[in-house]
Amino acid sequence: MSLRIFGEFVDPLEITKILGHEPTKGRKKGDRSVRGYVFKKGSWTLSAPESIGANIDYQVDWILSRLTKDLEIWKTITEKYAVDFFTGLFLEAMNRGIRLSPNTMQKLSSRGIELGFDIYSFEPDHSGTDGAGSA
Repeated sequence: MSLRIFGEFVDPLEITKILGHEPTKGRKKGDRSVRGYVFKKGSWTLSAPESIGANIDYQVDWILSRLTKDLEIWKTITEKYAVDFFTGLFLEAMNRGIRLSPNTMQKLSSRGIELGFDIYSFEPDHSGTDGAGSA
């Protein structure tokens, strides 16, 4: 789970000063990757430790507890930049779910932060055996 802040003019040092914590990684527009790619946008990212069992509430709290609680600062950041929490969910089987507590939803909402998931399942792909699309 990571809190990500993106934008053409994101300055990681400025965001660090405003939020009160160093990022896990940060870059400015025009910086180069180790492979020479020139980044078209700046970013500031803070990642929580990996979690088995998808404890999203814990991970959101872990990240937010390290940053400013001032909602006016968050409003300024979310109006100026694209801000989200993002994570990959790796499911052991199909038909699994995840819940967020009202407290977590309130923390995200009051700061104007979106929550995004990439969802993966290790269930075998049976798309060719259901008869859909066959003549």
